[in-house]
Amino acid sequence: MARRKLQKPAPTKRHFTERFGHPVVIRWTIAKGAFIGFLTGLGYSSADIERRMADGTSRATVRRQWKNWGLPLNEVGGPKHRRISVNLTFHERAKLARQAKKRGLTGEEYLRRINVCAIRDDMYDAITDGEFD
Repeated sequence: MARRKLQKPAPTKRHFTERFGHPVVIRWTIAKGAFIGFLTGLGYSSADIERRMADGTSRATVRRQWKNWGLPLNEVGGPKHRRISVNLTFHERAKLARQAKKRGLTGEEYLRRINVCAIRDDMYDAITDGEFD
């Protein structure tokens, strides 16, 4: 009867330390990866994320992570569309939701359409009617 040879377990990945004369490998925490993803979702470029992180994370590293995550991002000339957050009170959000629903739109699309038209036609004064001045 032939004896079966036991397989050795796969070698574990060793972290480099300065003790052996190699640089320390710093890995991303889950929180850091989540924050990078959050900033990406807000439309930040890799250069913006590099400045925002200010912890040695390079824009090339951010772009590499985007590639690893399978995100279809192209920064040549920057993104064509960029998300901008708007702070609204609870009552303003509720009213926005009602008005958007009447037109069969999401609140985000409703605001986008209003903003595009207002910016294109420079209607700030007509819309705000001096309320914020």
